Amino acid sequence: MLGVAAGNALGLPVEGHSRRAVWARFPGGLREVAIAERECPWDDDLAQTAILAEALLAGDELDLTDLAVRLVRWADGNGRGIGNLTHRVIAKLASGTPAGAAARLVWEGAGRGLAGNGAVMRCAPVALRWRESGRRLIEETKKSALVTHYDPRCVWSAVALNGVIALSLVGVSPDLEQLAALLDGTGAPAEVGTAVRRAQGCSLQDLDLDNQTDMGYTLKAMQVGLWAFQQESDFERVLVEVINAGGDTDTNGAVAGAVMGSHVGQAGIPPRWLDNIRDTDYLIHLADRMFEAAG
Repeated sequence: MLGVAAGNALGLPVEGHSRRAVWARFPGGLREVAIAERECPWDDDLAQTAILAEALLAGDELDLTDLAVRLVRWADGNGRGIGNLTHRVIAKLASGTPAGAAARLVWEGAGRGLAGNGAVMRCAPVALRWRESGRRLIEETKKSALVTHYDPRCVWSAVALNGVIALSLVGVSPDLEQLAALLDGTGAPAEVGTAVRRAQGCSLQDLDLDNQTDMGYTLKAMQVGLWAFQQESDFERVLVEVINAGGDTDTNGAVAGAVMGSHVGQAGIPPRWLDNIRDTDYLIHLADRMFEAAG
């Protein structure tokens, strides 16, 4: 939870920038969370992560209607950084469209081509809550995505990322080829397994994060998390590299932060970054409750 917060906040000032633009604005690279974040409401990546955590703790099974109500309430009262797809779905939810239908209607209305990263950016709480049960982790991750992102690529990229995070939390290092084969055998679109395989041993340069054509693509965000998983346990170095590669930096930072947080815990996250983010004690509270619930 703190990793999501730190990565998201670090990437906010250069969201959508090319790598060249990041380095032109921050000679030597962006390396600090802006002090202004102390007074700002949480950005959508972190806010929706916390909302999902709260919804997971509300019962033994994630209730789509409850999660939808929470998202509508957040969008009405804050909504900072909300993505275009999520905004359109939440507008339908607010107008009374059922939680099980709004995302599908928006996706179908856009020609079934929308596969943004809004579901994968917030999915990590499911891995903490259901790290001991592969079946429940898959089921609950799928539901957490479907409330806003109906495209199967969005759903299964979140499942893939949460699989890696859950295994990391219990001290297992998954083989990405095995993960891809598992996805292939459980109904995931072929593109998801292919993207997982391509992440094996890749570099950030290989991921081409600042390519304008796909910087908000769900599989790209998932690959950032899989890349981070393969790195050494140096939270600051990994997050600085991700952010300074440009692209959808706040979401890439949130995803990489979630994965690296599962590696290093609170002690491995720079305290000076967390000092510039509001309400981190509440994130710890949510994490503790999910840990206990999993037990």
